[in-house]
Amino acid sequence: MLDYVPPNDDDRYQSDEDSTVSTVTRGQSEVGQLATRRAGSSNKLARARARYFRRKYVCDRVIATTLFVLSGPLIAALIALVRLTSKGPGIYSQKRLGLHGQEFNVYKLRSMRIDAEANGKPVWCTKNDSRITPVGAFLRKTHLDELPQLWNVIRGDMSLTGPRPERPEICEKLAVLIDDYYSRNAVRPGVTGLAQINLEPDQTVGDVRRKQFLDLNYIENASFALDAKMLLATLLRVVGIRGGVAMKMLGLCRLQMVNENIQSRAGDDCRLFAIQVPGDSAESPKAPR
Repeated sequence: MLDYVPPNDDDRYQSDEDSTVSTVTRGQSEVGQLATRRAGSSNKLARARARYFRRKYVCDRVIATTLFVLSGPLIAALIALVRLTSKGPGIYSQKRLGLHGQEFNVYKLRSMRIDAEANGKPVWCTKNDSRITPVGAFLRKTHLDELPQLWNVIRGDMSLTGPRPERPEICEKLAVLIDDYYSRNAVRPGVTGLAQINLEPDQTVGDVRRKQFLDLNYIENASFALDAKMLLATLLRVVGIRGGVAMKMLGLCRLQMVNENIQSRAGDDCRLFAIQVPGDSAESPKAPR
């Protein structure tokens, strides 16, 4: 359930004059009533948000089950294609943080070389990353590499839409640099999300801050219409329609909002996990459970 903290009542009168009567009376009649109204409004919003997400998760599982069954032959064919064109398994799993910080294994079609992370150290994927295989580049461009995550949605680890899940060791470092970073874990992570369809993959701390803003904006404003538009935008990308075109068609562009609300800070250009040791990557193949 989402955590909304009602405002603190710090404005009570601090008078020595009849402190047992006048202070309490004034506090209850003015500040106390205002705090009560604010707390009531905040609790009402929290209940409404929690109610929406409970219903959403039920719909997610129904839709994901249907899509998983329909896409089963395609997933099997892509697994075979990955295995035939590069050494290693067709699917890999990786630890990620989900709802309330719980760890789970996310599943994806392998798009990088099998030796991409020999020493296990996390490295952010970069544009034109040399570790990505030719087939992997196609899978990433069309988002077909995400299809196995439908199983994560069916299991209840993920939602169809929401903040993208991140690795625990990366989260630990980002939480030191990004205010309220773990607030994004108030809901289940998504296969696609508002931040992912608006912004490029993370390369700096500043990129993470911008995505954090959109992740929290989504949590506060999630609705059936918004979720449906994001899923449709992702589907349009899969069938070859450019992301920018799909975003404009569906009214999902949020770049102006981000630029107006997020100001540059010292350290935003820091490139965490960018030093690449031979064999490093963000993908570590493991057998799916």
